Amino acid sequence: MSENETPPAATSLSDRLVDELQRRIFSGEIPVGSWLRHETLAQEFGVSRTPVREALRVLGAQDVVTIVQNRGARVNGHSGRDIRELGAVRAELEGLAAELAAGHIDDRQLERLKSAWQHYEDHFLPADDQAAPALPEDAGRQWAEANDAFHSVILEASGNRQLAISIADVGRRLPRNSAYAAYAGNSRLLRKNHLEHKAIADAVTQGDVRRARTAMRQHIRSSAEAMARWIEDQQGA
Repeated sequence: MSENETPPAATSLSDRLVDELQRRIFSGEIPVGSWLRHETLAQEFGVSRTPVREALRVLGAQDVVTIVQNRGARVNGHSGRDIRELGAVRAELEGLAAELAAGHIDDRQLERLKSAWQHYEDHFLPADDQAAPALPEDAGRQWAEANDAFHSVILEASGNRQLAISIADVGRRLPRNSAYAAYAGNSRLLRKNHLEHKAIADAVTQGDVRRARTAMRQHIRSSAEAMARWIEDQQGA
């Protein structure tokens, strides 16, 4: 290993830091314009400065932050246009995953798919004639777990490893669960998100490959648009 290479352990740590920092930036926990300091992040996450430096370098390459020598990194965030463009790419990739899954999914995977959106419905959606329920304190985590479970089983059922790699690459720039910031406190958007999941699940269950692809593409674009508008509202505030 050359002196310029990052050790594998540090790379793994830096990947996790990238994911967490992206999540915080996109959710608004770390506001646009904030400074990320190497020493502060190293202390918070209990790591050395090496994975922190590598994580900020990755975020800098994605233009999520701007690296300033001897000061750290200033948060840029993604613009609405960035979100829409990444969403368009992700929609095509995940649409293909849904199409493939509709032709290959097995009974065990179908049960996991149903369980994911049913959990979401039970915890987040009111009956048609009732007011929206109070969201649990850890609503963001529960939503993320249900959303991850849903999309992950479809990708698994697609059986295409190269597609999984491509989706993971886009996911490093647009984390799958970052849209929750736009949905939180908005029962209309939460219901719309769930109905989109159900349409995908129905198409996959019925083996309708064309409808599965179309439903997934529409869902990803809808999520990206909700997030882009939320980002634009935050930036204009």
